[in-house]
Amino acid sequence: MARITLRKKDTVKVDRLFVDSYGIKGDTYYVDSVNGAAGSSGKDPQAPKATIEQAYNLCSANQGDTIVVLPGHVETWSTTTALVLDTAGIEIVGLGRGNSKPVITVDTIATKIVDVTAADIRFTNIRFSANFADITTLFLLAAAPNFSLDGCEFVATATNMNWLTIVTTSAVAQAEDGLEMVNCRVVGVDTSDVNVLTIPEALDGLHFEDNYVKMGVNNGNAIIGVTASKAITNAEIVGNRIYRENTSGDLLIDATGTDHSGIVADNMIGHADTAGEVLIDLDGARMFNNIGTAVTTASGYVLPAIDS
Repeated sequence: MARITLRKKDTVKVDRLFVDSYGIKGDTYYVDSVNGAAGSSGKDPQAPKATIEQAYNLCSANQGDTIVVLPGHVETWSTTTALVLDTAGIEIVGLGRGNSKPVITVDTIATKIVDVTAADIRFTNIRFSANFADITTLFLLAAAPNFSLDGCEFVATATNMNWLTIVTTSAVAQAEDGLEMVNCRVVGVDTSDVNVLTIPEALDGLHFEDNYVKMGVNNGNAIIGVTASKAITNAEIVGNRIYRENTSGDLLIDATGTDHSGIVADNMIGHADTAGEVLIDLDGARMFNNIGTAVTTASGYVLPAIDS
């Protein structure tokens, strides 16, 4: 069989033919708090919008639109309508590393912050900072499958500023299938911290991978909290690093019942439960090489125990 080699410019042409054949244009909008303005077009990095919401309101559903948040952007959300995610298929991508990474600070409100009512929305490389105590949830999903957080950070401005949970799904079974959180960093110390993900109904296709999580001690609350007897199916919970000094309760995921499925593998969990040490409660899923320890001077060991 003859091999076909495409140069980069040829690949671009092929992609454009594919995109055009489906009528997908994929506009890009830019956001920059330093040089942006509400009256700017947003379609040029030299004429950016000032907020993500301003750019989001220009997007069309399911056309491949992307919002690029420029390095150094800062934004404060002080109301529950600062950003409403009701247009499907939008990518929100932050540029920059370290101190130049875009930062969104949440203050003055302790309820849910962002309503997500559209499917297929992804945030990449954004730092979210809690500047208020016990914020109920950052993202409240409602009929919003395939919501994704990729490479984002969740931090607090002080020890008494915190998220109770980062993402909460709805009370409708399967409504938020495909929920994804990958390569993210969650750092908190408040004892009111509850979960990273709160899941009150059945969910398929949960993907929680390569995250670092340090949360305040709150016994009986796992990193992923699932309402009793609600099935988590086809889950991938892989390669996470957890530090939380709870002394009791399930640690990584707490999901009662036996109808779960998926893979839970290669997670490392540091805790303080020298008696129970229940890393994972997801009966029906399969476990591989999950390691935990409650001892500060020892390396972890495999839990649950290796099959014989």
